[in-house]
Amino acid sequence: MNILLINVNIGIGWGGIESHSDMLADTLTAMGHKIVLGCGVDGSVTVGTGTVLPSKRVTIRNSGDFRAVVKIVRVCRSRDINLIIANGGREYWPAALAAMFLGTKIIFIRHQTDRIRGTTRWLIHSNVNAVVAVSGAVRQALITSGIKPDKIALIHNCISLSKFDPSRIDRREIRDELAIDGNEWLIGTIGKLTPGKGVYELLRAAGTIMKQKGSLKLVFVGDGEEKERLMEEAERLGIRDKVIFTGVRKDVERIYAAMDIFVLASTCEEAFGMVLIEAMAMGKPVIGTMVGGIPDIIKDDINGLLVPPGDDRILSRAILKYIDDPEFAARTASEGRRTVEQEFSEGVMGERFENLFHKLGLI
Repeated sequence: MNILLINVNIGIGWGGIESHSDMLADTLTAMGHKIVLGCGVDGSVTVGTGTVLPSKRVTIRNSGDFRAVVKIVRVCRSRDINLIIANGGREYWPAALAAMFLGTKIIFIRHQTDRIRGTTRWLIHSNVNAVVAVSGAVRQALITSGIKPDKIALIHNCISLSKFDPSRIDRREIRDELAIDGNEWLIGTIGKLTPGKGVYELLRAAGTIMKQKGSLKLVFVGDGEEKERLMEEAERLGIRDKVIFTGVRKDVERIYAAMDIFVLASTCEEAFGMVLIEAMAMGKPVIGTMVGGIPDIIKDDINGLLVPPGDDRILSRAILKYIDDPEFAARTASEGRRTVEQEFSEGVMGERFENLFHKLGLI
C-alpha cells in the first residue's frame, strides 16, 4: 500500500510526535508498505534504523492553508497514494480536505488530551476514517469531546528495542563522561525543563535524599525555560555540585544506561510518556506520576512506581524505596523491559496498524 505520512516538522525539528512519525514510517516500511513523507524537506529523509524514504516538502501555516491542500493533492496523485496519515493537529484540516477531494481514506493520529473543537469534531465524523489515540487518556479525551468510540483505535506509542538495548552500550564510559563514581546513584529525567514536567518536585525530592545519603547525583537532560531558575534553586538547596545539566542530547540511550533510576514527575497532563518506555527498555527502574497516559505504562509495584503529582515528599520516598531495596529495583526493572517487549515495541505497533488497515478495508 502507498501511504502519505504527514508531519510537517520531520526533517526540521524533533519532539515526541516527530519521534512517533519516524518509528511509524520505519515500521510500516519494514512490513512492506511504501511510505512517502509529507514533511519539512524535499528529497529524502532517513528514519528509524537507517531507512531512507522519499519526502515532499509540505508547509502548513494554519488549518485553512489552501496551498497546503493543493500540495498534498499533487503528492497523492504523483505517488498513487492509497492512504493519508495525518500525525499532528496542524496537519488535520489540509490533509482531510485533500483526502475528501481525492476520495482517499485518511487516518488522524491524536497525541493530545485537550478537547476537540466543534468544527474538527464535525470533520472527524464526516470525513475521517479513523482516529488513532496513543494512550487511554487520549482516547478518553476524544470520547469526552464527542468522538464516537467506534471511530477511535487505541494504538500506543512504541520504541525500537534494538536502539534501546542495554547490552550494546558501555555504561561505565558514559558515567565517566558525566563524572559519576562507581558507588554513586544517578537519578535522572529527560525532557523539556518546564514546570509541568515536575522538575522542581524532582529537584527537591533529590535534595531531601542527598541530605540522608551522600552518594547520589541528579541529571536533567534537556533544555527549557526553567533551566537557569533550576540552577539557582539547586544552589539555594546547597546541592548545585550534585546536579548535572546536560542540555539536549541525541544519544539519550547512553544517558539512560548511566542512570540508576528514571523519574517522570509530570504535574500536567502527559498524553503518553515516551521517555518512560525508553527507560524501561533500557532496564531501569522507573517512577511516574498518576497523570494522563502514564498509568497506561506503569503498573504500580510491578513494573515501576506511581506517585501523585506535585508531592516531592512522596516522590523522595519512592526513590528511596528503590535505593533501599536493590532486589525490588532489579525486579521492577526486569518487568519493565518485559512490558515494553510485549506492549510497546515496534512490532506490536505495526501489527495493530495492520489490524486497523484490515478493518478499514485497505488491505
